[in-house]
Amino acid sequence: MEPAPLWGLLPGGRCWYNPAVGTRHDGGCERWPDIASGRKGSLLVSERKNRVAAVWLAVSLVGLCSLLGCSERQPVVDLYVDAVALRELGQEELAVKKLNTVIAADPSFALAYSELGKAYEALGDHEKALAAFRQAARLDPWSFEDHLNLAKTCEKLERYPEAAGAYARAVELDPKRFEAVLGAAECHLKAGAYVKSLAYCELAEQADRPREVLPLLARVYEGQKDYEQAIQVYRRLLALNGEDPNVLLSLGVAYMKAGQYDRAKQVLVSVAQMRPENGVAFRDLGYCFIKLGNTDQAIQMYQKSIDCDPNDWETHRGLGVACMLKARQTADRRWQAKALEHWRRSLTIKPDQPRHTILEKLIREQSKSQSPLQGLSD
Repeated sequence: MEPAPLWGLLPGGRCWYNPAVGTRHDGGCERWPDIASGRKGSLLVSERKNRVAAVWLAVSLVGLCSLLGCSERQPVVDLYVDAVALRELGQEELAVKKLNTVIAADPSFALAYSELGKAYEALGDHEKALAAFRQAARLDPWSFEDHLNLAKTCEKLERYPEAAGAYARAVELDPKRFEAVLGAAECHLKAGAYVKSLAYCELAEQADRPREVLPLLARVYEGQKDYEQAIQVYRRLLALNGEDPNVLLSLGVAYMKAGQYDRAKQVLVSVAQMRPENGVAFRDLGYCFIKLGNTDQAIQMYQKSIDCDPNDWETHRGLGVACMLKARQTADRRWQAKALEHWRRSLTIKPDQPRHTILEKLIREQSKSQSPLQGLSD
């Protein structure tokens, strides 16, 4: 019978490391190994507190490695252990040099790529970190840590489809890790994969952390244009958090998108009373009053929003609509002039705004000018 493999714990993640082959198996394990048998031993009390002990154990394993027939790999392992120690001491640039030497000597050393990714992350070079984590995850497809780090780096770089896939793989490896489940839900949402995001939200709800899950779940329903479900989720959040103005604002917007303008108005008025400096609440109230047929109130709300933020392009655009409606109701060209003024201001602030061509066409039609931007610098 072959002897049991010798396992050791190295820094850079709670994992089982075989110095003979340079691979590890973590999956969220938090136990010290029984070196004699390779079986799990007592619980690891604190990962950070045991870093020094972990490095000492790694150095000890380098000497023992020759007993397992891996003496040819010992110089590479030596370099790796040195690099880990440097990274733990904050010497990332020196660690990168040693880790690149390790990889040049042994391109299949998965742990070296993992540590290299962490070093590059600490240096703020996310692209190089991404390349390193990709290689680590490819070489060790069973490493929860590498897939989690890959997902986080992709998310920082706003590469949401790849981040979603990496988070999903991490969840496969350890379905109980809340961070991975919530990350999968978030990145699938940002990638537009609402059905998958909803599935991960439902899995995350099992962790009984509703304050973190429910806002994401509401956004998923909004992405699916299921505003009734989103409204119910926001009401659940209010039951947990009380009259939170941020949740109330989201609820008001959901009512608005559902076409329930009276209810939206009631909620948004509450937000405006609690946060009179919140221009968004006044802007949304302006839209509600337009839909409710009260042009005068709409103009007042939009003006209050501009008082809060003179550079809100959406408010200027909405106020222009309200003024143009007032011009049609009164046949007063002064309101038409105000509408054109606010529309031009909106385009000045954000020339590439959604449906800007429609706004430019309206300006051309409602003014003698053939250039919709004429007068912007006045």
